[in-house]
Amino acid sequence: MIASIAMFNTYSGNYEDSPEAVELKGAFLCTAEDIVSSYLGFDPKQQEYTDVVASGSGSRRLYLPCRNITAVQALTVGTTAVDTALVTACDDHIRYIDYATKFPVGEDNIRLSYTAGWEIGQMPSVIVVSILRIATLMLSETGGNIGLTGKSFADNSRTFVNYSNYRKYLQPLDSLRILGF
Repeated sequence: MIASIAMFNTYSGNYEDSPEAVELKGAFLCTAEDIVSSYLGFDPKQQEYTDVVASGSGSRRLYLPCRNITAVQALTVGTTAVDTALVTACDDHIRYIDYATKFPVGEDNIRLSYTAGWEIGQMPSVIVVSILRIATLMLSETGGNIGLTGKSFADNSRTFVNYSNYRKYLQPLDSLRILGF
């Protein structure tokens, strides 16, 4: 999991540690992680992708459906294997180092293996906090609650109502989203 139970306890202020509570908190964190991954359009955890088939665009860049691409292990264009030293990995794409070389236009004409995503300890904090916020909202809704929270100020009190519309919690992730795949 991207966010741990200990992080969730600290963020939510709920330190209940019965086996049932820990299991439920784990389920909330996993569900929140799935919601965030779905919104981003990719799983942010570092992993290897193999035999990915892509379509060339006629440019020296090949955009891939994930972020933080760190390495290219294998690349085949058409039927020709390409030396991976000729390409460099960028945030959301790979590109040829040589300005003259381009990925040929075609549909499903490129196969590659690459590593992308972040290690758990290096995960962008905006992703971790979004997961914690969504999981905490789920926790506050347990037992039929609608996510009521209150705050007392010097001159009055306010009640805040949260609903299961996670859009406001996901909006900070917009700059990391993969669109168009």
